Amino acid sequence: MNKIFYIDGGAGRVIAAIPALKKYAKLHPNEEWSVFIPGWDNLVWGIPELQDRTYNPDTKGIFDNIILKADVIVTPEPYRVPGYFKQELSLAEAFDKEINETDDHSDLKPPTMVFSKAEQQNAANFHNFMKGTYKKKKTIVIQPFGRSARIDGQPMDPCGHQMPMQQAVPMGQPIPPKIIIDDSTRSLTKKSYLKLTRELSKKYNVVFFGEKQFVLEDDIAHKAEFDLRMWGAVIKYADYFIGCDSVGQHMARATETPGTVFIGSTYPINTSYPDYFKIIDKEGIKKYSPIRLCGLDGHLADRMNEDSMRFSDEELDEIIKNIINDIEGVKE
Repeated sequence: MNKIFYIDGGAGRVIAAIPALKKYAKLHPNEEWSVFIPGWDNLVWGIPELQDRTYNPDTKGIFDNIILKADVIVTPEPYRVPGYFKQELSLAEAFDKEINETDDHSDLKPPTMVFSKAEQQNAANFHNFMKGTYKKKKTIVIQPFGRSARIDGQPMDPCGHQMPMQQAVPMGQPIPPKIIIDDSTRSLTKKSYLKLTRELSKKYNVVFFGEKQFVLEDDIAHKAEFDLRMWGAVIKYADYFIGCDSVGQHMARATETPGTVFIGSTYPINTSYPDYFKIIDKEGIKKYSPIRLCGLDGHLADRMNEDSMRFSDEELDEIIKNIINDIEGVKE
């Protein structure tokens, strides 16, 4: 049977699907099959089982050359797996259930990313630059804002993308301070992020991982612009990663970089790697947001979760202390 797996969604989901796809390759060595990944097909470059089978659906000629030969097209959707939305399965395990049609995930490996010699050297050069510039021995990469984050008041273009803030105010007028909103409550607050970077930069080189629009007026973290693969390589060579429910934490797990992940409105077992990272999951009311299952219920759940990423100064002080202890290998 000629099968196509269509992996839809964000880059983090793609990385989480890699273990199940590699498992499928092992279980079906003589079968014809392909993988379609819109926009993020380069995340599997260098993985022997997947690189030559994976395509961007926008590739010219793909319909005549690949799709017409398929017997079945499968679009795995972990969010519709009951074990996932009941907090029994991780994202990777839900992909395994969908792709390999199994409830046995004991042989599922962690996600992986493979980098070329040039990518690794460029990442090593960047870290040497960080050490030479900021004079600290260790470097942290921090991704504070997830995919749902937005700048309040920033206009949208016809395609739904946010336009630069400069286009939102009259010419010659000062640009107001940025207010960052994440309606899904998966991102750090601006206050929490700035305190983290201010305190951690006293001991470490701190690199901001995020879109240019989220660069803040009071931020002292180093800013760099890389494509997503290069960010993966930079995280691989970092000493530590701090993030939220977004692609960076999946990259850190795939490159075996230690870290701390802030879990807001989601659940650690679903979206992160609680057996690997230090998890910050604030106690309190939390409702599951049924993304890709229904509409209004998701928005109502988000309203109940708004406190899950709000931390007091005392809570942040304790979190920072624990992060430093983790980086330094201090056992309490």
